[in-house]
Amino acid sequence: MSCNCGCGGKSQTKKWNLEPKFSDLKKGDKVEIVGYNEGDARYKSKLLSMGLVRGVTLEVLQIAPLGDPIEVSVLSYRLSLRRQEANVLKLKRV
Repeated sequence: MSCNCGCGGKSQTKKWNLEPKFSDLKKGDKVEIVGYNEGDARYKSKLLSMGLVRGVTLEVLQIAPLGDPIEVSVLSYRLSLRRQEANVLKLKRV
């Protein structure tokens, strides 16, 4: 049985292509929030209160010279997030 992931039936799915981590995003990437990973409940609550809920699309606008933080466009505003803390987001590419 072959799969539909584009691996040619070899089951060599490139997971980073399907579920990128926030820390792996590059300038110009667009992703959709599909949920949250395990992590600090207080930080998740802060992200939720800023509008980072399931179905919201993020676009990476800028990355700081040393790589942290990352500025994203979300809803109608810009937000800067630390890479490691924002890895609590489950994402998919759009």
